Amino acid sequence: MVLFNLYDDWLKSISSYTAFSRLILLLRGLHVNNEKAKIILRPDKSTVTEAHFVWPTLSDDEWIKVEVALKDLILADFGKRNSVNIASLTNSEIRDIILGQEIAAPSIQRQQMAELEKSTEATSQVTAVQTQTTNVHGDTLQVVTTSNYEQQVFSSKSDWRVRAISATHLSLRLQHIYVSNDDVKDDAGSFTYVIPKNILRAFVSSSDLRTQVAAFLYGTSPPDNKQVKEIKAVVWVPQRGNNNTVELPSALPKEDYLLKDLEPLGWIKTQALDIPHLTPTDVSNQAKVMAEHSEWGPNSICVVTSFTPGSISLSAHCLTVAGFEWGRKNTDNGPNPPGFNPNMSERVQLLLSDRILGMTLVPEGKIWNYGIGLTQMWTPNLPYSVVLDTPLAFWAEQHRPASFLTFANIEGGDESADVENSFA
Repeated sequence: MVLFNLYDDWLKSISSYTAFSRLILLLRGLHVNNEKAKIILRPDKSTVTEAHFVWPTLSDDEWIKVEVALKDLILADFGKRNSVNIASLTNSEIRDIILGQEIAAPSIQRQQMAELEKSTEATSQVTAVQTQTTNVHGDTLQVVTTSNYEQQVFSSKSDWRVRAISATHLSLRLQHIYVSNDDVKDDAGSFTYVIPKNILRAFVSSSDLRTQVAAFLYGTSPPDNKQVKEIKAVVWVPQRGNNNTVELPSALPKEDYLLKDLEPLGWIKTQALDIPHLTPTDVSNQAKVMAEHSEWGPNSICVVTSFTPGSISLSAHCLTVAGFEWGRKNTDNGPNPPGFNPNMSERVQLLLSDRILGMTLVPEGKIWNYGIGLTQMWTPNLPYSVVLDTPLAFWAEQHRPASFLTFANIEGGDESADVENSFA
């Protein structure tokens, strides 16, 4: 009896995962184009197949070249059959194509959508249907759909590619900025805060529409008016945010030179909805910082940047005594914690100016967003130091390195060192 191992002797130099991926590539390549695949497997006349081996005997470097060639062969066949530009395929689509999954071309998808929508053209009323499904991880997902096509084909509403493209358009909203000063706190001890347009532009351009981001504010009073506080610096710190709140480090930023003559004025954050008061999580976050750090006095503010449709709305709030006492003791992170009152924060006067300029400070190394690709590295006690620099965009490559590992392996070609994730 003669036994053949489909892996031959591959496991002596590569892992079982890479061996399985190589086998899938070989079988798919032979299925797509048998003749071309055989030519690829024998790059020159000296290539031989040893006794009791299934595949030609090649070195690790030669196998890498064969794997890349087979991948190109499979993708080229798919692109030719469906009239699709291979360069427009995403990482997950390339993986599905290599594994043999049938992916409909965009033209076919549009045709299916048109056919499904024909039956509803006569009705002008939009009916929202809440659909519940379960993903591969066992998590229950609830999606609200308004068309027949969406009810048949699941489509994520928070796909990172759509959000990343939308984030690049945030700078356009800076053309329509509304500063809300209704019902501001007006007494002898209240301050007026002035925020420069240039640092607001840098803050908004590096944010995201859905996930909240935050930064600390530093400034000083002009010599002729002590009741005015001019914001001179926005300090980005390591953080991890979601749609409802943002986690900040327990330590305040330290800089011996740039922040030497400036006082902490509070913090600035983004949110998707424009509400007239601070949320319970914002009250709790600010109260806890004020309780832990004496530099934050009772006049510390929270500047809320709300992304209203096609514009940006700004408002500044400070905590009342009741808000401070409730916030520093609150341990409920839910949307409606017991004891919360919208009157726990008061609006203060906020002005937007292009006559003064400010600066932005970022963590050394420029990485500040730990919410999308570096979550496992986040800790409230994360040490950091700040330097004068322009902040990275929310969806920058450095903030989600795992998304680019496959691209780097594919483009690396012969010099690619890590072949473990070539087909992930």
